Amino acid sequence: MKIVEDRDHRWDVTIPEAREIQQFLRTQVILRSFYQPVRRIIAVDVSYSRFDKLGYAVLGEFTCDYDNATGLYNIQDVLFLKRTGTVGFPYVPGYLSFREIPMLIPLFEQIENPPDLILVDGAGIAHPRELGLASHLGVIFNVPTIGCAKSRLIGEFLEPLQRKGCASTLNMKGKQVGIVLRSKDRVRPLFISPGHLTDVRTSSEIILRFCSKYRIPEPLRQVDAISKELRCETSKQSME
Repeated sequence: MKIVEDRDHRWDVTIPEAREIQQFLRTQVILRSFYQPVRRIIAVDVSYSRFDKLGYAVLGEFTCDYDNATGLYNIQDVLFLKRTGTVGFPYVPGYLSFREIPMLIPLFEQIENPPDLILVDGAGIAHPRELGLASHLGVIFNVPTIGCAKSRLIGEFLEPLQRKGCASTLNMKGKQVGIVLRSKDRVRPLFISPGHLTDVRTSSEIILRFCSKYRIPEPLRQVDAISKELRCETSKQSME
């Protein structure tokens, strides 16, 4: 996969430069209902070491088969790509895509054909400048993306009921930017927001179809676990 030519940009930028890039790319975000079949997806996750500037990126490619009986996607993992590297951009809330996407780009470059959908552990338009990690990735690759965050970055909401599937709106300045979704009975909700070429309603529907036994959608749960394993393995090796 290659970045769309007119949406490519430098990554070694200052905070003001990063803000300008976000302001431009947000104008390229398209929100629309997503009803196409989901047969092949990519899920990504990046974790960090607490004590140095290392980042641990994982890209998982999965095939999907929708089960009408359960209302869930059955997935099979096809490929996991891993990368450890130095993170240059500082940790500043609202600008995490400038830390994480440079770690992910070399992994995406190993994928020949775009997937039907990319799932991202992070925000989509539920972001101070409406360009979180999911939106940023979606725009530069021009692929449908959904952001699924474990915690709120911005916005106001009412706590949804405790049953799986219950939801409430996530609003920012009077505009709905996401859904607060209970993905399992009596667990903390997820914060779902469309990234690119999806919308609020279909994003939350799709995420729920990937949630079976666990709070986290299965593709994201797997890449999250692998990124943490990679971090632990690297830490052990450095101590030996």
